[in-house]
Amino acid sequence: MAKHIVCRFDELDVGKITPAKIGRTPIIVSKLPSGQVRAMGGRCPHQGAGLEHGCISGRTESEAPNELAFCDYGETLRCPWHGFEFSLIDGRSVVPGTGHLPMKLRLFDVEVEGDDVVVTI
Repeated sequence: MAKHIVCRFDELDVGKITPAKIGRTPIIVSKLPSGQVRAMGGRCPHQGAGLEHGCISGRTESEAPNELAFCDYGETLRCPWHGFEFSLIDGRSVVPGTGHLPMKLRLFDVEVEGDDVVVTI
């Protein structure tokens, strides 16, 4: 396992995707509303779309008909090709009932060391 500096911490904003490469491996980095930093593989597990072109938002949920609540702002990554949504917390699909699908984002260990964001691969 090797450590790689991929960007500076002050380059990260909540809701922003920061693309990087480690060798030939594309990754994306984002800061969560909690201040934690996540680094994940830069390709969608569905059909390989470049996730740097996706978007980070939240999700909606409902407890009753005709009511929607927006939640988990800044914690959901949406693929640009087919709209698959993944949690930036654990990498799993956020769509209910898809837990049986093997699709999950590849998450990497990431640390902030001084001003640098360091990813271990």
